[in-house]
This record gives sequence, structure tokens and C-alpha cells, in this order.
Amino acid sequence: MLDWLWQKLGLDEASRQKKADLLHAIETVIDGCDGRLRLLPGYQQRLLPGTRRTLEYLAGLPWQRIAPLELSLRSFATDRRLGLLFSSPLSLLLCLKGSAPLQSFFLSASQGDEAWAIMSMSRSETVRFGMVEHNGEVRTDVAQQVVSFDQHRLIDPSATPEDLQQSTRHHGLTVLVAVIDRRIKLLQQMRLDLQTELEQLQLKLATFGQEGRVVIDATGGAGTLARLQPADAQTLRQREAEVQLQLQPLARLTELDGILDVVREVLEQPEGFFRVEAQTICLNRMGVLHDRVDADDVTALSYEQVILGQLQPISRVLMPVHVQRQHLQELEQQFAEELASLEQQQLQSGLF
Repeated sequence: MLDWLWQKLGLDEASRQKKADLLHAIETVIDGCDGRLRLLPGYQQRLLPGTRRTLEYLAGLPWQRIAPLELSLRSFATDRRLGLLFSSPLSLLLCLKGSAPLQSFFLSASQGDEAWAIMSMSRSETVRFGMVEHNGEVRTDVAQQVVSFDQHRLIDPSATPEDLQQSTRHHGLTVLVAVIDRRIKLLQQMRLDLQTELEQLQLKLATFGQEGRVVIDATGGAGTLARLQPADAQTLRQREAEVQLQLQPLARLTELDGILDVVREVLEQPEGFFRVEAQTICLNRMGVLHDRVDADDVTALSYEQVILGQLQPISRVLMPVHVQRQHLQELEQQFAEELASLEQQQLQSGLF
């Protein structure tokens, strides 16, 4: 009976731990955005509902719905997906060697000889003209969409898939904090740009109809003396009104309360700023996009696409991967001469 009462009042151990986790998450958000927000009274209470909503949302994201991809020399011969993600086994090796988290993982003897991680990539598409066969007829100069992947990065190497799952969920909050910080900076820059444009418009309006009048345009660079030519006054005033209207919601960013409101808005609507979408595309060995997987020489490539932010959104492709220390060593032995040559080039470029 007493245990039930404590739970009802939020005084049991599980409730206290959940509250402590929420407060810790709030401080993580503040650290990543603007530490000055702690000066605001009641900042934790204002962010508490949104933080609870965000943690529930991140915990429910359907991560790792596909099997991990083995990163090895053997996989280039047995798994055609690897050839679609990397231009060659050497580029795979350079990715693994250049991953500080992976190298740090394997340097620790307690971590074991294999790692599970999330591989993050940037997807790009280009259009080229090539030949295709249609109903037995070869057509030339046909527009083809080519998909390629670059900017490979390994995230959260872990000793087991279960550890990776837990680490990924924790990493989600870190990513969302970076999204919030970027949103604040973009909004602040937008406000500065609009304020600069407004001042320029007002300068032009101040000189309209004043023939021969000369003003100092402080927004055009230090010491710039500009003779502003009269323009259409109605157009200038219309644009001035539009800029003033756009500036109104951004004025709050000059105060800490306004910045805290931006943080709160993102935390209360995380689905609008952090989306995970499962995708499957069909590519041939040259990376040309196809509609059907049953076409000749076509491979189905499944991954998760993460879309971050609303202002200038960032899109990344994610795929779980599996790396063994032995496979890394095999790649190093296979391309020992190429690695030595690259290291020599880097050494020489550092001397000049």
C-alpha cells in the first residue's frame, strides 16, 4: 500500500530516476545551445514538458531495421551493396583508417576484436546520358539518374549490437541539440540580414527625391561614400513593409527569453526537426537508378535517411555496419604499398 502511494506521488525510486534523467537531459540541451539560459528563472520547468516529449520520441525511433553490412575485402566480392557505397576497397580502407572513433575502439583491449557502428553518408544525384536497351532496341543519349555516396563517417562503434542500439538513442539527443543550436544561429543570421536590408532600404528612401544628396552607407563597408540613385518609391516602401513584417517574430532572438522559446519549440515538436525514413532504391553496378529490382544487374540498397532541421535541412544516409579487426588488417596488407605512398605524399605536402 505504501509503495503504491509513493509511486502515485512520484516518490518511488523509478520516478526519482526518471526525473533525474529529464533534468540531466535539460542541462545537456543548455550546454549545447547557450549556457546563459540558466540565468532565466524557471528555465528547467519551461523545458521539462518538451524534454519529456523529445526523449519519448527519440526512444521510439525505429533504428536499425536492416541487417548490418560487413565492411571487409571479402564483401566486395560477395556483397554488391559495398561496391555501390565505396568506389574501391582502398577507399573503404581509407574510411576505416580515417575514423578516429573506430581506431580508438580497437586500441582498447577491453573492447574486443569486432565493432558494430552506424555509417553516416551523404547521398548525391547527378544526371548523365547513356545507352539503354528497350524491347530489344538500343537507345543512345538517354538521361540516367546516377546516385553516389560520399563523406563516409562511422558513429558510435560498440562491442555488441545491443550496445550500439543504446548508444544510438543517446546520440540522438546530441544530434537534436546540434539541430537546435544551428536553428538559433540561422535565425539570428536571418535577423541580421533582414535588419541590414531594412537599413539599406531606409537609406534609399531617405534620399529619394533629394537630387544630388550624398549619404554615408555604413552597411556597404567601412568608409564607403555612396551616391544613391532614386528608385521607385512605392516598390521600396512595399519591400520595407515586407522586411519589417519578417523581422517581427525574429526580434525575440535579441533576448534570452526568445532564445529559450526557440529551444522549447523544437523540444516540444521533435518530429518536425528530426525525422528518420526507411528507404530502398534499386541501382545497377554503375549507380544508375532503376524502378525495378528485377532488372538486369540491379541491386536493392536499403538504408535509413535522417532529415535534420527545417531551415536549410540536412539529409544523411545511415546504415548499420560490422567491422572486424582481422578484416581491417587484411585490407591494410592488401594495400600496404598504396598506404605507404599516400603517407609519403602527406608528409611531403606538410613540409611545404
